[in-house]
Amino acid sequence: MKKFFFLLLCFLLIFTEPAAANPKSLKEGFYKVTDLTISENTTYTVQNISFNERIYVIIFDSHAQPLQGVRLKPQSKKYNLISLQPGYKIVLIGGGEINISPDIMLK
Repeated sequence: MKKFFFLLLCFLLIFTEPAAANPKSLKEGFYKVTDLTISENTTYTVQNISFNERIYVIIFDSHAQPLQGVRLKPQSKKYNLISLQPGYKIVLIGGGEINISPDIMLK
């Protein structure tokens, strides 16, 4: 009986992850931060998940000023993004595919 409750608890913890913790996969294109349902005041990371394509990530503010640019090699490590605001736009150039996910730091 204890094993059943333990397995049930594990199952519930695995499948009830908050939606914000799920990474968003994006390919080449233009994206508005508001369309991505990204939370304000949350630090995000970006990672190239493609196996053999590079991708360049550029973040613009609401006045079309570039704020950050990151060139990601295939299967890159995670890089921190600047704090994303609702008026910002993200431009992806290249054949790769990225994951944008919250930077969850366990203390």
